[in-house]
Amino acid sequence: MIFNVAQLLKSLVGTSLESDFSEDDIQLDEDLKVIGPIAGHARMRHINQGILVDGWVDLTVELECTRCLKHFEQPQHVDFEERFYPTVDVVTGIPVEPVDAEDAFPIDDHHLVDLTEAIRQQVLLAIPIVTLCREDCAGLCAQCGKDLNEGPCECQPEPDARFSVLKTLLQQDNS
Repeated sequence: MIFNVAQLLKSLVGTSLESDFSEDDIQLDEDLKVIGPIAGHARMRHINQGILVDGWVDLTVELECTRCLKHFEQPQHVDFEERFYPTVDVVTGIPVEPVDAEDAFPIDDHHLVDLTEAIRQQVLLAIPIVTLCREDCAGLCAQCGKDLNEGPCECQPEPDARFSVLKTLLQQDNS
């Protein structure tokens, strides 16, 4: 996911370049396992302060269900849009003062744009807070830990101590 943008930086502001890409073996994050290849499309546009890159990626990630703790594969379609600023002038080779923007990525000394970090950030943001292997996942039994998707367990629910006062009221009404 590395592109040489030297010619794009030499062209007029507003000029764009589009490219499809595919990476077979890539690991975006140590806590995020990517299954299979990543495929995507990027459009790079020359803007006043560098390059604006937008596009999308399709990938499959391995997640852990928050209810039953089983690992499952989840396909993702993630859109992205990021700004990249040059660190070296493309014509003279003189270092350029960095852009004072937290949301912009640098273009390296060889005029290469690496989309890996920008895509990693967007993929991590696209993962839901609660990851479920399926919509109706029953989860684990709170007492014995049995996977309730495989059937009910033999545990009897423990009475909630907060309701013991109500139980005594019901016994007084019956007497």
